Amino acid sequence: MADNKLTGTDEEKLHQLCAKTYKEQAVWFLNGFWEQHQAQAETLWDYVLVCNKLDLQEHENGCALDEMQAHVFLEKFNETQTVRDMRTMLRKTGALGEKERPKAVPLIHHLLYKYEVDWRELVNSSQGDNSKEIAEAQKKLDAVQDAFKECAARDSAAATALLEAQSREAAAKKAAEAAAAREAEAKAS
Repeated sequence: MADNKLTGTDEEKLHQLCAKTYKEQAVWFLNGFWEQHQAQAETLWDYVLVCNKLDLQEHENGCALDEMQAHVFLEKFNETQTVRDMRTMLRKTGALGEKERPKAVPLIHHLLYKYEVDWRELVNSSQGDNSKEIAEAQKKLDAVQDAFKECAARDSAAATALLEAQSREAAAKKAAEAAAAREAEAKAS
């Protein structure tokens, strides 16, 4: 699978995302908005399959349908629109400029409109790379483990001190009993 990192300005990131395959676009969308749209995972997979079928040149390696095929795509999902309506829809997402005419429509543009997602948030969304969070959690875990080790060492030292104190107390009691016995013997004689 392609790299899960987009670079550059938000616009450059959007262009990079639009150049990914249909499947990669859908995966990016779901990774970025899983909490909100996990229920649509099957629908997105259906979108990918239909795009693969409609893209007569690139199939599953394609990334965008021509404008005519984009209308066929919408028809397949009972979302038929006029040319003007589709262009308005694409402009509404901000992914298409006011004067631009789409020559190709990436799946991600449809997803932006359909699920009312901000494209800037999408291109900057987390894609499962939570290494920063893992490193932070590891740091906290290490601190807790160090604290446990310190507590265990203190517990061991306290247990050793207790045993030594009990041993000295037993020896002192024994010595006191022996002294009391000698004193009693001395008084008796």
